[in-house]
Amino acid sequence: MTYYLDTSALAKRYVTEPGSVLVRALFRRQRPIVVSRIAYAELAAAVARQCREGVLPGAARDAILARLDRDLAQILVLDVRASTLGPVAGLVVRHPLRGFDAVHLASALALAARGGSVDFWSADRRLVVAARAEGLRATLVG
Repeated sequence: MTYYLDTSALAKRYVTEPGSVLVRALFRRQRPIVVSRIAYAELAAAVARQCREGVLPGAARDAILARLDRDLAQILVLDVRASTLGPVAGLVVRHPLRGFDAVHLASALALAARGGSVDFWSADRRLVVAARAEGLRATLVG
């Protein structure tokens, strides 16, 4: 089983919130974990915003970003290619998804098309429903 984490699921590795225990356990079990390259930008932006808003101290922001860099060097990161984006229009027509959520789903579908079993993890209920409707196993985290 390969685990695809969207940004909302990946964030739970770094910030304690509902679902963090499950995501952290997944990393400890050293299961195959895959994310899209866009998760880096989304997570970095969210952490920086939390720091600007006073929710997260600067030292914590810097520690999370450093850990994120180390983690991404050890897991499979899918680049966003034109072929990955091909299904996005159909996904947003069939499901009420935001743009990057559709890219995450399209990335997981591309991974599944290569063969093997994919479990799509997200904290976004709509995205999980869409992933299931598209034939993926999907886990709502949190």
